[in-house]
Amino acid sequence: MKTKKYTQLKENVIEDVLPNGLRVSLVPKNNYHKTFAVITTEYGALDMAFQINNEEPIIIPPGTAHFLEHKLFEKEDGDAFAGFGALGADANAFTNAYQTSYLFSTSQNFSSALSYLLDFVQAPYFTQQTVAKEQGIIGQEIQMYADDPNWKVYMGLLNLMYPDTALATDIAGTQASIALITPELLYQIHRAFYQPSQLHLQIVGRFDPDEILALIHQNQAQKVIESVDVKKITNEINAPREQNMTASFSVVRPKVAFGLRIQHDILKGKAGAKMSEVADIVNDMLFGEQTDWYQSLYSQGIIDTEFSVSYDLIREYQFVSIIAETTEIVALTEAIQKRLDQYQEVLLESRESFEQIRRATLGEGIQRLNSLESIALRGDDVLFGINLFDQVMLIQNLTFEDILTGAEILYRTVHLQRFILQQQ
Repeated sequence: MKTKKYTQLKENVIEDVLPNGLRVSLVPKNNYHKTFAVITTEYGALDMAFQINNEEPIIIPPGTAHFLEHKLFEKEDGDAFAGFGALGADANAFTNAYQTSYLFSTSQNFSSALSYLLDFVQAPYFTQQTVAKEQGIIGQEIQMYADDPNWKVYMGLLNLMYPDTALATDIAGTQASIALITPELLYQIHRAFYQPSQLHLQIVGRFDPDEILALIHQNQAQKVIESVDVKKITNEINAPREQNMTASFSVVRPKVAFGLRIQHDILKGKAGAKMSEVADIVNDMLFGEQTDWYQSLYSQGIIDTEFSVSYDLIREYQFVSIIAETTEIVALTEAIQKRLDQYQEVLLESRESFEQIRRATLGEGIQRLNSLESIALRGDDVLFGINLFDQVMLIQNLTFEDILTGAEILYRTVHLQRFILQQQ
């Protein structure tokens, strides 16, 4: 066990690794009444194939990670949500591209709820009947997303930038892909990615660290869980086949998404976390509401409040997406292209705004430290091994030179792609 001290923030993080490989992070905050716990596996929608003990590769149909998340709550003796409810705890779960997390918060019976969390995540129960039932439920969820124009334009852009890749596949999968899921497959995935060495447990709030660590050690010592060697098989990232694409949909006004694939070395650890913070500030300086560029386009009716810019670094994928709702697609395309062509000049001219944006970003990060859920979930632990306290300290130490260097990586070579969702 070790303790990481964040003196400036007056926070401590206690870390431990159990004999079975389970990683534990504890953030005691005894001035709160609630306690929040989340257990995470680094298995998500991007994982499409793997091997156990160097045996034959196992193919994972799209949507399986999300499907397994749902199914894990269903037990032979009832529903895990009901089990948490009986203890006075609120439970939830989520799956994204690179992780699956199970969580709860409570102001009572925390030790019992924590034991229940560990037990239900580590004890799967899948049958052909329950899997078939879930296929119908998730099939309806897939249809719901298919009817959402905002999701449609975003997934259209990802398919344009990264054709036939896991990133360009809906997290929920397709009707055809989830039909391939079997109980046997779910058990194989659980064996690989839900073994203790693949899990990370984080606890934030009101608790006694020594008492809780003892409980976790005792809980895990009572279980006999096979340890296996697991290797993920990554897919090749295909080159874009088209620069522009248009699709018809039931929309009041056209939606348009612009994307830029960033070709650079894979960024990990603090370098990846730093790049994420730098990119957000760069994009705010170039496209933020406070800029004359934004205000001019807004006053002309070329963009509205739906305009957004984001940067994503997800494992080997690194890209910028710009999404808007407009009838002035040509004018907006030209304005974005010109802005990107002049990014160096714009940044140098707006140097004074850097410190304002950095301070605002820092303030938002410090504000999140008041939320137990944010501390547990808003860090980049899974992607970069960086918690929310590390993030705040990273933002505090950013310089304008960091901004210029990051902008060079982002916009030195620009190949703007465009996906349009037009009226039927």
